[in-house]
Amino acid sequence: MNSNGILKQHWLHVAIHFLVDGVIFAVAFVIGTDFVIPDDDLHMRLASYLPGILLGSVAFPCLVYIFGLYAPQSYKQRVTSRAIVLMVCIGCTALLMIPLFYIKKSFTIGREVFLYSWLIAYFTVLIHHGFLLRSLRSYRERVAFIMTCTFDELEARFFQSLGTENMELAGLIHYDNYQPIGEMRVLGKVSDLQDIVRRESIHRVLCTSKSIGDASMCKAFCELRYSGVQVMPLVSLFEEVHQLVPLELITPEWLLAASAQPHMLYIKKVKRAFDIIVSLLGLLFLGPVMLVGMIATKLTSPGPIFYKQVRAGRFGRPFNVIKLRSMRIDAEKHGAVWSSAGKDPRSTPVGHILRKYRIDEIPQLFNVLRGDMSFVGPRPERPVFVDELAQQIPYFQERLMVQPGITGWAQVNYPYGSSVEDAKWKLEYDLYYMKHMSLFLDLFILLDTVRIVLRGGMKGDAKDRLPRYEAIWFFRVFGNGESSNTPRPPAP
Repeated sequence: MNSNGILKQHWLHVAIHFLVDGVIFAVAFVIGTDFVIPDDDLHMRLASYLPGILLGSVAFPCLVYIFGLYAPQSYKQRVTSRAIVLMVCIGCTALLMIPLFYIKKSFTIGREVFLYSWLIAYFTVLIHHGFLLRSLRSYRERVAFIMTCTFDELEARFFQSLGTENMELAGLIHYDNYQPIGEMRVLGKVSDLQDIVRRESIHRVLCTSKSIGDASMCKAFCELRYSGVQVMPLVSLFEEVHQLVPLELITPEWLLAASAQPHMLYIKKVKRAFDIIVSLLGLLFLGPVMLVGMIATKLTSPGPIFYKQVRAGRFGRPFNVIKLRSMRIDAEKHGAVWSSAGKDPRSTPVGHILRKYRIDEIPQLFNVLRGDMSFVGPRPERPVFVDELAQQIPYFQERLMVQPGITGWAQVNYPYGSSVEDAKWKLEYDLYYMKHMSLFLDLFILLDTVRIVLRGGMKGDAKDRLPRYEAIWFFRVFGNGESSNTPRPPAP
């Protein structure tokens, strides 16, 4: 795959390598079968092996995704570490295939075929991931900013302060009537845009919505795009590279475009069918786990097993969310409190474990079946918190425009949080999901959820993200010409 497009189209990159790994696995078993089985018996054996091969060719790339080997950040991983993880993925895939052999004897793949196919698959996948690792490490993109005023220059400083990996700020291109005042390199005037882009080998030009809407620049921007150079506002770059939407970069135009983005057929029809199928499968496989959680809750803490709490659904409509009780019955005797990110002292003896592995969330599958929630979407908040956060965080009410979910893009990218700053970060991920929601993204969120549950929750803490918060704070305060005591504007 062309390395110049790897981070530009993150999900296309994931889909291609996901598909390639699945095809490699399937072809490896066809070759392994051909190597061992005589020609006159080959087609019949392949037909009987087909269920196992199909299961493996889906399970293997799913495991590779869960282990994070398709992530852009995986280029930091050592080759030996990746080789070990791939071996674990193929080994786990083999374990998942074995139960199928007991369902019907004809599905059983012989040991010799299995061994040869396993080795072919492993070494071929290793070669594929070697090329993937090389392309990720060699990827480098040069970016230029178009300046119309001091505010645009602050956007460039904002971008530079974040230290976006694999991207280099080549410099600034300014309008004829504006001269940059900062210390960043100036590449020239916008009237020489085409020559500057060619001379500096620019891959991406960032500008404001004002510049994009400038009729005098429309022709130049179109020529750049036809020549393969991306032209976009900074907020779009964050969507592509970081899969989030910084609140400070949102404009009314962005909100209008985002609300028109999701396909109504998916939201109204396909997503509902997806929710029902996944919820029924979830109850089938997770029912025993929920039963163990129910027994543990009953034996270790007085009070009811289940806990109902009013949450804000789509358009703010209240509904009762169902959970396994993980807190003491007097946990909120002093009023509503955000759940602690760590080991909450109000937890029951098994409450921390139930929350850590998301076991307390399993009963919400009934909420999904009833239509109160979706399987994937922004987490529903309590109405009292919605009102409070909407006063402090702009655009917070936007997350009420879609059905809330059991899991979501924010939940697989950000750990438990109990502060307004945490809520801001999660909203940035929720807004990204709301714009890009699709069956494809929902499936990968499910895989990410499996990874997080198996790991016992998100690793890391909000403090790891403070450098970005400081940069955003700088942009928000000084970019708008406000003092540090000026509150954020309420959501429109």
